[in-house]
Amino acid sequence: MSNQSLRQSEIDSLQYISSMTNELVQMAEASRFPMISYLLGMAYAEAFDVLRGARPARHAQISRNPLHPKAQARDSRAQPRRA
Repeated sequence: MSNQSLRQSEIDSLQYISSMTNELVQMAEASRFPMISYLLGMAYAEAFDVLRGARPARHAQISRNPLHPKAQARDSRAQPRRA
């Protein structure tokens, strides 16, 4: 069951991310970097879960994240400057 809310370009991006993170996990494991391997493995699992529809794409969470550039730009326009 794939995530129906994703555009084809997003699906292609997630497939690429999934493939690349899996390769990086293997490199990190071979080089004995367990923390890097773990974090990359989590990124791989997240991308794979979104692709198969087990997890939402979370577009709404990104827009609410105050550290995300789009959220910062929106917030700076929403509040007028005061003298």
